[in-house]
Amino acid sequence: MLVFENTNKIKHQFRQMVQQYGDEILDNRDQFVSIMNDTIPEFEKERRLFRTVLSQDLISVMRKEDSRKIAIMKAREIMTNELFLADAAVEFVLTCFTFMMDWDYEPPAPQLAAATPAQAAPTPTANSLPKGAAIPGSAAKVQTGNAATPTNAGQRIYDAKTASRNRWKNTIKVDDGYTTLDAFCFDGFGFLKTIQLPNSLVMIGEFAFSECKRLKTIDLPPHIKRIGKGAFQSCSRLTMLRIPEGVTEIEENTFAFCQALEVLELPGTIASIGGEAFQSCLSLKSLFLTDSIKYIEDNAFEMCPNLTVGCYENTYAHKYCQQHNIRCKVLRQSFGV
Repeated sequence: MLVFENTNKIKHQFRQMVQQYGDEILDNRDQFVSIMNDTIPEFEKERRLFRTVLSQDLISVMRKEDSRKIAIMKAREIMTNELFLADAAVEFVLTCFTFMMDWDYEPPAPQLAAATPAQAAPTPTANSLPKGAAIPGSAAKVQTGNAATPTNAGQRIYDAKTASRNRWKNTIKVDDGYTTLDAFCFDGFGFLKTIQLPNSLVMIGEFAFSECKRLKTIDLPPHIKRIGKGAFQSCSRLTMLRIPEGVTEIEENTFAFCQALEVLELPGTIASIGGEAFQSCLSLKSLFLTDSIKYIEDNAFEMCPNLTVGCYENTYAHKYCQQHNIRCKVLRQSFGV
């Protein structure tokens, strides 16, 4: 469960940012991120979350609306349905941003199940229970065979308990209909060589494939929106991967210690790259970073001795490579008439 214990401090620091630098920073994403990094350097988890939502120009979306109520509704819809953020993360972002802009905002009250006189206690929700737990008195139960664990409407989670039935297999197929691979789902599956994922999949959880030592290639479905941190960490035989359009962040440790990774294609939607994301990718020789990249952690490419980054001239990626002594092949952008 996500917990944001520093909400009060961060929202006040955000308001001070606006008071010091003016409303102009709200319309300049790069400037806002830069100032934010200097203002709250100690809150890495929170900064990473803000960078994710800012990749969708969330503040601009909110400020363009005449109605603040509609603006907040749109922002919540983007974070929930496009970025697949947890409710706690959504409310944390809205609390900080609305306070920063001096908007009135009252977080919604927790939703309780309707109770009868004989049933006064609220019904537990999927978010209030441990991962994989069933909701008492409902149809949301972990089923036998290869069935999913339903949670929120429209979501089906392939969890570690379901995956464990295939732990000793070389080839695994995840049935159509699953939308999420849970955190640590296939972690340490040492026999796994190939896996077939359904087109319905939109999210890969943290460390979902970490330590899959025999996994060589994997085809990611086209509708993936988020790949959690450490998702492919220590997949030491993984040689190639294509990230589909729509993923906005390569999170920390995502490909750390993927020593055989040679070919990696990133989409134009990637806006940020987290710490040690490519640490010790010894075989990675080339990687193209588009001008959509707006933030890269200092140690993202630590111990990548053979890497040459392709990038456009004078972009963030170009300047990053210059500052961190990373070999780069610079291209000039051409614009059609």
